Amino acid sequence: MAGVFYKLATAPVIAVVAYRMLLATVLMLPLLWISRGNKSEQRGAVFGASDVLATALSGALFAFDVTLWAVSLQFTSVSSAALLVSMDPIFVAIFGALFLRERPTGLMILGMAVAACGAVIITTGDVRVSGRALIGDALALCAALAETGYLLLGRHVRQRVDTLRYATVVYAACALCVWIGLGISHTSALISAHDLLVCFGLALVVTVLGHTLVSRSLGHMPAVVVAVAFLSQPIMTAAFAWLLLHQAIPVLTALGGSIALAGIGIVAYANERAVAEGPPAGI
Repeated sequence: MAGVFYKLATAPVIAVVAYRMLLATVLMLPLLWISRGNKSEQRGAVFGASDVLATALSGALFAFDVTLWAVSLQFTSVSSAALLVSMDPIFVAIFGALFLRERPTGLMILGMAVAACGAVIITTGDVRVSGRALIGDALALCAALAETGYLLLGRHVRQRVDTLRYATVVYAACALCVWIGLGISHTSALISAHDLLVCFGLALVVTVLGHTLVSRSLGHMPAVVVAVAFLSQPIMTAAFAWLLLHQAIPVLTALGGSIALAGIGIVAYANERAVAEGPPAGI
């Protein structure tokens, strides 16, 4: 839904992101208060200084992720940006194997390859080679790298800390970073009532619901599995754009989307099988 909401906004992108994250942080506070009586092991675990620092860093990377991707849409097509930001499963697999010792199985690698092929097909007819487009492509690729760090740090912390405390700190740190960026760039913080409503939609639907579910998933699945699931974003964006903005879905998007979903299914199946069989020897 993020692409749809950003298309509906008229304010500067960084201002929209700033209000999105501020509102998301505020919306998380009642949920955090309600969950205070939760007796789960993670909820009762101490949120130590090292975990708070890692979570704050995750929030800073999340700020780069959401801001760079949103800005990239001003330079290149949505499909091209979606393809490049979807490169993060490759980065996550590499760094996850190096730092989290979560080596993907052969079947996971196959699923990643299939899903990536689907994403390539989606954008085949839309990739442009020009100076302006290349700027957007570079921003989207940088967003993918930031998203990689965000997912890996989230996986690291979420194995000990509950979803709501982790996500609230991430959103607060992200909001702080974006508002500092807003001030440094001398961008006006004044937005219309229409844009404020768009920001509320981004905060509630995309962030509090969407990204909080991502944070929850990181506590139960390897980071690479969560990252591969992100490849479904271009498919769902096209579907929501068709329903809400009346934008036609190209044939290549439908074909590539089907292939990408098949790849995601393979990775999900491989993860379930790996969990059932237990970790390989030496891990």
